[in-house]
Amino acid sequence: MKYIKKFQRSILALLLSFLFVSCISNVEEQLEEQLEEIKVSYLNKVKPILEARCLSCHGVGGNFPDISSYEKVKQHAASVQEEVASGRMPKGGPLTAAQIKSIVDWVDEGALDN
Repeated sequence: MKYIKKFQRSILALLLSFLFVSCISNVEEQLEEQLEEIKVSYLNKVKPILEARCLSCHGVGGNFPDISSYEKVKQHAASVQEEVASGRMPKGGPLTAAQIKSIVDWVDEGALDN
């Protein structure tokens, strides 16, 4: 009888362990999905900032680099990030902390066309 109870406890402990591990992996998957949804949108966040504050100088025929399209911004994403984060650009006055964060995060996330 002692052996049966010991065996039952072992099985119960094993099942609880599997349940616990499956719950953890499920939470990790949900967090990854949420992080995917949080990525900074070029179209909704970055492009409006660039249009409002950068394209008057860095548009077609303007100063280097030309960032008038996604493809051109993507080519120069690292330098745009550096100039904005350092406060050297835009010349007309600094961006807000939220605008800077949007550009920095967008570049850090791979400068996606999203």
